[in-house]
Parts: sequence; structure tokens; C-alpha cells
Amino acid sequence: MLQDTVFKEISSYLKCQPEDISLDTRLDELGIDSLGAITIMYELEDRLDVEIPNEAFGSLKIVNDIVSQLEQLLENKNP
Repeated sequence: MLQDTVFKEISSYLKCQPEDISLDTRLDELGIDSLGAITIMYELEDRLDVEIPNEAFGSLKIVNDIVSQLEQLLENKNP
């Protein structure tokens, strides 16, 4: 499931457990700044074989924003 993949990538970046993350968790509460979000998204790009447009990075505030953005990209990739 995509959500699990995102949680695993964030937890790997933060060196924490995926259970410590929820869809409503704010990235700044996790200590993820804009550079951290970009790093996580690039890892997810590679893992999921999608290309995330640069303008998408500015709208990432909570974990669900990442999941939603990736869901949309994957739907457009595989209609």
C-alpha cells in the first residue's frame, strides 16, 4: 500500500518507527524541513518510478499531502 511505503521512507529518513507517523502528522512536527521533504520525495520518486514536479514540493505540509500527491501521479502514469 502506498501509505505504508511513504511511512517507511519517512521513518527511514528520521530513524524512527513507521508507527510513530500518521497521515495527519505535520512534517514540521517530525522535524522535516523543506530540504528533508525534497530528499524523501526524491527517494519515493526512485522507488515508485514517478516524476514529481518541483511545484508540488511547496504544498507538502502533512504526511497525507505526500500520499495524495503520489496517488495522483501514479493514477496519471497508469490510467
